[in-house]
Amino acid sequence: MNFFTVQASVFFLAVIAPAFQDIIPNDFPYKGTLSEFTIMDNVVSKRNIINIRRVQNILQRRDASCDYIYKKVFGADTRFITTDEIYGATKFCRNEFYQGDLKDWRANDPLFGDKILPFFQGAVSIDVASNSYFGDIERVQSPTAQWSTGVFDGIFKKYEKYIAAGVIPAGQTIAIANGTDYTTNATAAYTLLLSMYNKMPVMMRSFQKSQLAFYVSEEIKSGYEDYLSSIQQTAGNTTILENGQTALTFKGVPVLSEPIWTPIITELKGAVGYAAVLTVRGNFVFATDKDYGEGEDGKTALEVWYERKESQWYYRLFLKAGTEIALPEYSIVAMSDWD
Repeated sequence: MNFFTVQASVFFLAVIAPAFQDIIPNDFPYKGTLSEFTIMDNVVSKRNIINIRRVQNILQRRDASCDYIYKKVFGADTRFITTDEIYGATKFCRNEFYQGDLKDWRANDPLFGDKILPFFQGAVSIDVASNSYFGDIERVQSPTAQWSTGVFDGIFKKYEKYIAAGVIPAGQTIAIANGTDYTTNATAAYTLLLSMYNKMPVMMRSFQKSQLAFYVSEEIKSGYEDYLSSIQQTAGNTTILENGQTALTFKGVPVLSEPIWTPIITELKGAVGYAAVLTVRGNFVFATDKDYGEGEDGKTALEVWYERKESQWYYRLFLKAGTEIALPEYSIVAMSDWD
């Protein structure tokens, strides 16, 4: 039997953490704006999220006494972020695995062990991404669903909760109408971003523009670029980076696209849909426990082995995951209606 394992702490560094790094890969899966998440890697089951706001209004007049009044730096309320235990398990025979791009490996089986971890990195990363945004544990997924969205609750599920509770006022939300097409209506993309910008609460406007960001479906970003080109005002709003990617801003606020949003929303909705969020950078939180695993030692996060009797490769991983929004009230949310 060929067998190898990866400990939980190593799995976190090799698979989970890279999914949230600020890198733009050359091929699928595209990690997108997962790099904007703040990672909490020591959440065993539940931990506090203290609403950290600006340190201000602390100066006081000195009087003749020797007494001091110490003001609190943090917000008054405390919320929690939780993690769910999740796993992945699959098996396949060698004939099934060595197909397509992997066919050349079949002639050199020793390479298999060196390649299997990177091969599954992509699958884990894209599932973490789809659930981090669109996960809903109450959703019953279709057996034919292409995207994983029912493993743990994601950011949009949390936004729905905060909107329903009034934490995010109705005036900071926008319903994207059915039939909206930002690929053919560039003005609509500009109008959406302008409306979101104008809906910012007063306290949110005190942040520097670089501390904020629009997170949008790729079609909204592309439509806004087309709008700027049509009015010949790309200078100052677009910058071509060394890697060929376009850095785009709206009134000085970065516009960051997430290409997986539209495909996932379209699958959930059954028709084309979009989303856009204007918020503080780093406001999305991903929680995990870098020491969590199973196996004999309770710390094995990844196991891969080959059963000769069955001619099958087995793959099994374990991790914890959860999301939260640190400052939900500092958000303007525009969404299509989806399940």
